[in-house]
Amino acid sequence: MAGLVVYNAVGFYLMFLYIVSWLQTVDGLAPAQALGMNTASMLVLLPVLLGMGWLSDRIGRKRLLMAATTLGFAGALPLFWLMHHPDPVLVLLGQMGFVLTLGTCLGIMPAIMVEATPRPVRCTAIALGYNVTFGILGGLTPLAAAWLIDRTAMDLSPAYMIMAAAAISFVSLLFYRESYRDDVAA
Repeated sequence: MAGLVVYNAVGFYLMFLYIVSWLQTVDGLAPAQALGMNTASMLVLLPVLLGMGWLSDRIGRKRLLMAATTLGFAGALPLFWLMHHPDPVLVLLGQMGFVLTLGTCLGIMPAIMVEATPRPVRCTAIALGYNVTFGILGGLTPLAAAWLIDRTAMDLSPAYMIMAAAAISFVSLLFYRESYRDDVAA
């Protein structure tokens, strides 16, 4: 369970919490502009979450998650590069790319967690797998991103965190049996 959630945790904390600070310190954007872009991203995230959840009910969860984690891995550096551009439109475009990949995973994850766990241990397994992963990995993501930038002197180094998280979730998906058509006991 935890492996499936790694990309969500690292990606969410990086793209919707840390990115505001990153845009200000690395790109020199004004706080209002960075927060405005972040708000726009979250507004776009909502319909993406719903749309991907709906789509996964029709075509399956595994293939969408594998596509999203693959795009998250392959797109991490190019999207961070776009966000490092002086043109605010390109910065927003880079952030929207992450909204699509993360929104896909975040929109599908509630259903996949329920389907992946047996009913007798469902609440405990989901609580531990999801909350511990988000609390530890997600919570430490901003600190790790700042540390990476300081240690490597590479402004784009948080992209490698996204790549690692996407790779872990992708590998975890290889062991997941597609179950979107199965009847899940409540």
